Amino acid sequence: MSGKKKVATNLGSLLNKYSGKERLEDEIERLQSHILELEIDRKRFEKNEITAKRALAAKQDAEEKLKAANVKIETLTHQLEEKKAEATEEISFALIEEITLPQMTPYTSQLASIRSDHDSLITAYITEKEMDLNAGLSKSIMEELDQDSQYLIQKIKSDTGYVLFYDRMQMVGEIIVPPLPLERSSVEISGSFNTEQLKETLTKGINICVLAAHAGESLIGISSDKTGFDEDMVIRSSVKSKHTKGGFSQRRFERLRDEDIDHHAEKVRNALKNMLEHPTVEIDMIIKCGDILLANYILENIDTDITIMERNIDARIEKHDTDSIIRSLFSCRRYKL
Repeated sequence: MSGKKKVATNLGSLLNKYSGKERLEDEIERLQSHILELEIDRKRFEKNEITAKRALAAKQDAEEKLKAANVKIETLTHQLEEKKAEATEEISFALIEEITLPQMTPYTSQLASIRSDHDSLITAYITEKEMDLNAGLSKSIMEELDQDSQYLIQKIKSDTGYVLFYDRMQMVGEIIVPPLPLERSSVEISGSFNTEQLKETLTKGINICVLAAHAGESLIGISSDKTGFDEDMVIRSSVKSKHTKGGFSQRRFERLRDEDIDHHAEKVRNALKNMLEHPTVEIDMIIKCGDILLANYILENIDTDITIMERNIDARIEKHDTDSIIRSLFSCRRYKL
C-alpha cells in the first residue's frame, strides 16, 4: 500500500472514532436486537393476555351458572317443603277412633255383608314383621289404591300389624289395627271382604299380665277374658313432682325425686315378681303401657320367657274402674281412608 493510501485509511478510521459513528452503529444494533426481543415478548404477552381473558370469561360464566343453579336448588327445595306441608295438611284420615271388643262384632259383620259383582273388594292382612321389613302391600296391590290411600297407609304405626278393607271403586276404605299380633299375612281380591282372621285374632283365648307404669302410682294385674281383671293391684308411693326452679336446689330436688322413683320401681318390681311366680292362671303375654321408660326399668331384672308387648294407650288408673285399662288394651284402632 502506498504511503498516501495508508495515510487516508488511518485518517478515515480516526475520523470515525472521533465522530462516534462506530459507537452509534453498535448502539443501533443493540437497540434493534432489543426491539426484536421486545416484539417477541409483546406477541407472547398478547397471546397470554387473550388466554387470560378467555379464562376469566369462562370463570365468570361458570360462576354465574353455579349461582343460577344454587338459586334453582333453593327454589325447588322451598317448593318441595311447601308441597310436603300442603300434603300433610290436606291429606289426612277421615276418621281415627278406638273400637271396643264388643263393638267389633257388629263392625266385622257389617263388613262381611258387603258384596261386589266385579271382584273389586281387597282384603289385606299385614303382620308386624312385614311392616318392619317395609314389605307390606305389594306394588301391584298398592297400585290398586288411590294416591291418597297409598300415602296414608305409609303413616300407619303398629306393633301388631294391620288389616286393610278397600273397595277399588273407593266406596270402602278401612284400616283396623288389632290389639293382638296378626299371625300371618295375606291378600285377597274378591266379591266380599274376608274378616275371618280378624275375628279369630279378636276371639283368641289369651291370659295376660298388665303393667301400667306411672311414677308414684302403677297397676299390675292378670286378665283371662279381655273384659276385666281376675286379679289386680295398685302400688302407690310418694314421688315428688317435677321441680321448675333452677340452680343447686333443683339438682338436689331431682336427685331426691329419682330416689323416690327408684323406690317405687322396686316396690312394683317385687309385687310383679310375686304375681308372675304365683299366677292365678298361666300367663301367655305381658303387656306394658303407661310410662314405657319406667315400665322397661321395672322389667329389667325380671327373668321371664313370657312374650312382652308394648301398647301405647291412655293407661290412666281410675280409682273405681281399673278394668278400663283392659278395655283400652283390647280395643281396635280404626282408620278411615
